[in-house]
Amino acid sequence: MWKANKGAIIALLIGFICLGIAWGCLVRQDKQLADQVLCAGICVLLFVVASVNWYFARRGQ
Repeated sequence: MWKANKGAIIALLIGFICLGIAWGCLVRQDKQLADQVLCAGICVLLFVVASVNWYFARRGQ
């Protein structure tokens, strides 16, 4: 699993770290905004990484 999905796993880890940092910075000013940014960011991150991973999997065939 690691060999086939190494790029996607690394991208998800980096993305989650960036979202955590953004949430940490925003939660001091507005908790609701921080939660909305985190929720939207997770959805976008999963969609983008899955789409890119799917594209590269299809291209490899």
